[in-house]
Amino acid sequence: MNTADRLMNGAIDMHIHIGPESRLKRRQNGLQLAYTARDMGMRAIVLKNREYGTVPVAQQVQELVPEVQTFGSITLDNEAGGLNPGAVLAWVKMGAKVVWMPTATAANSKGKVLRSRGLDLPGEAQTVLKADGTLLPEVKEIIQIVKEYDVVLGSGHLAPNEVFTLVEECMAAGLKKVVITHVLQDQLMDMILTNDEIVRLARMGAIIEYSYWTCHNNISNVDPALIVESIKLAGAENSILTTDFGQIENPPAPEGLRAFIGVLLEGGIDEKEIETMVKTNPARLLNLV
Repeated sequence: MNTADRLMNGAIDMHIHIGPESRLKRRQNGLQLAYTARDMGMRAIVLKNREYGTVPVAQQVQELVPEVQTFGSITLDNEAGGLNPGAVLAWVKMGAKVVWMPTATAANSKGKVLRSRGLDLPGEAQTVLKADGTLLPEVKEIIQIVKEYDVVLGSGHLAPNEVFTLVEECMAAGLKKVVITHVLQDQLMDMILTNDEIVRLARMGAIIEYSYWTCHNNISNVDPALIVESIKLAGAENSILTTDFGQIENPPAPEGLRAFIGVLLEGGIDEKEIETMVKTNPARLLNLV
């Protein structure tokens, strides 16, 4: 067993897209994904879909594949109801472990996904800010709900100024489980965070997410050396690894996670750091410790 295989034993991936989905064909549904994760020794997975909450799927999959802890989530894109505190409350009460701010229908992403992926998505471009630059009241309400139910808030595809305003409010409200989603991923966002901004967010208390799709996709690939550099700046203790996989052109997400681990090992990230990012930190976020 090589090092990457060994590190997969007990690994957690908190960002995997599943099918069905109306505009994109996905590699696996939730059950297929759980079988693959089980066979590769993973501890837990979080199912994501832009168009609907995945809690019912996750709960059924958990019964069928008890060896892998499978969790649901909700993404606040237009198709799923947008920035709706009532919907967020319902989903977290049902068991959602992650609430993502708008992704492809965010103002920082909607035009980019049209240009890069040909996705002409419905509704107005979403922002979490009022005209004066402060957070919308419904976003503040969502933050309070996420805190009360002790789940994770992901930043989605928000622009850097939105991310900082969101994180400042979260920290002031006492919400510590904030994940800055797939940093350095410029394929789907008009504006991305710089490394200096990433470090600032980590120092504020946010967790930085590095995803393999950033380096392995069908649009344009970021050099993994840039991921390695950013991890060393932000600190493994402040970071998690995910795949953001599920695309039909990519292998199943667990295979992608193993490949990502291998790439990072080759780039100079040591085994202890990877253990922290793929096991310790996600386990804490999901209350598995």
